[in-house]
Amino acid sequence: MPPPVRGAADDIAEARLAAPAREIVDIEEAAAPRPNLGEIDIEKAAEKLIAGGAGRAIFISPQGDDAAASSILVAREVSDAGLRVILLDLTASGAASRAMLESVLFPGITNLLSSQAQFSDVIHPDQFSDCHVIPVGTADPVRAMRAADRLPIIMQSLTTAYDLVVVECGATDAQGIRRLAGEDTEVFVSVLEAADSVVQATVKLIENGYPDVILVTPAGHDTPGTPLPGKSAA
Repeated sequence: MPPPVRGAADDIAEARLAAPAREIVDIEEAAAPRPNLGEIDIEKAAEKLIAGGAGRAIFISPQGDDAAASSILVAREVSDAGLRVILLDLTASGAASRAMLESVLFPGITNLLSSQAQFSDVIHPDQFSDCHVIPVGTADPVRAMRAADRLPIIMQSLTTAYDLVVVECGATDAQGIRRLAGEDTEVFVSVLEAADSVVQATVKLIENGYPDVILVTPAGHDTPGTPLPGKSAA
């Protein structure tokens, strides 16, 4: 008999098994059955955050700006359940906040880090839901990142003010989310379709201290710019 053909999901499963057992939490629950990589849908991701009482949800999108839809849709789903939710957009292009605010001209996290704005200046309402949004902002990102050590303080302040802080990080890695994670954090990888970039990003996260990373897909949902029932951009 020929040997069985390995798939991408096998690589992720093998990485999970190699992670320290004490760090693995509800892997079977997190990897709800779906074709290919075992990603869960938006509703299940929101249910997990609510049921688990998570204070932070960090999203990594190795497949580009379109994958930021997962963080937006999950944030709106949790907000629709009655929780206070804010989304912090740390993508280079403003992919998440652009879809929620229909603009990239609002002050945001770069303005806050550069001491050009206060908290009250950078928090904006989502045009299509009850979520709040901190966009990328309009300040020089290079100057802003010189104050990146302030991110843990900012995250703690947001966690105190909101039930859930959703952070869209774009195509980053484990090192890129160190300042953002806390004890009550869930880490997600957004999946548009099964691809090597998703597998590699997930395996690296598992190998670098995040064995309970969850794959989530926005497949089957309206685009982030679609108003929820009873909501409009007016």
